[in-house]
Amino acid sequence: MERAPAAPRMPTAHEAAPLGFVPSPDRYHWWAEIHDDVKAYLERKVGPSIEWWADLHERERDRPYAVVFGPQGLAVTTPRVNNQGQRTQSVRIDAFVPGSIKHAVVQQQPSRPRGGLRSLVSRGRDEPSPPALELTQDMRGTLGNLPLEAQQRLQTPFLGSQAIKHYRYYYYGNDEDLDLWVYLAGDRTVTFASGHRTLPTGADPQQVSWRLTCYQADVAR
Repeated sequence: MERAPAAPRMPTAHEAAPLGFVPSPDRYHWWAEIHDDVKAYLERKVGPSIEWWADLHERERDRPYAVVFGPQGLAVTTPRVNNQGQRTQSVRIDAFVPGSIKHAVVQQQPSRPRGGLRSLVSRGRDEPSPPALELTQDMRGTLGNLPLEAQQRLQTPFLGSQAIKHYRYYYYGNDEDLDLWVYLAGDRTVTFASGHRTLPTGADPQQVSWRLTCYQADVAR
């Protein structure tokens, strides 16, 4: 008797954490703070940007970092001081297998609240719980604000033997009007999502609308 194929594994659906907003310059301000030589290097390595952001680095509080997702790879910079005492940026590159980028548009409308999508992560009583990925609580809470399909697309490649090596997110706006970018990167795969959220002033959180583009690319080994 043939065994039924195993159901595809689904990632954890995270609970949304409140997104904090403080007055701060936007990504264009911080991008302008990065030296033109660094920008030129990033474009040589990953190609013209498909998505990007720049923000104040959490450790070097007066200096920015940048994330650039391009057709040839993902670049993440970190502010450094070189041996000559000059301020510069170190760059981490995850190069992509040529032509491997795939993308999908994920939308969430007020008429389809989050609860209506629970089937994406529902499981029977005898099925094992989804594995917990190595993410900080802060990252989990941020992912929890996204539509469940976007959470699934970002996390699914890392449910097996592939560990998440590094990840970041950035958002800018307010409760009513928000832009967000996020990526997860492993040895074999990079997932990336960017999009826009709207919520009418004073409305129930289930009235939120999202439009996101989710990307996945194979890392060259």
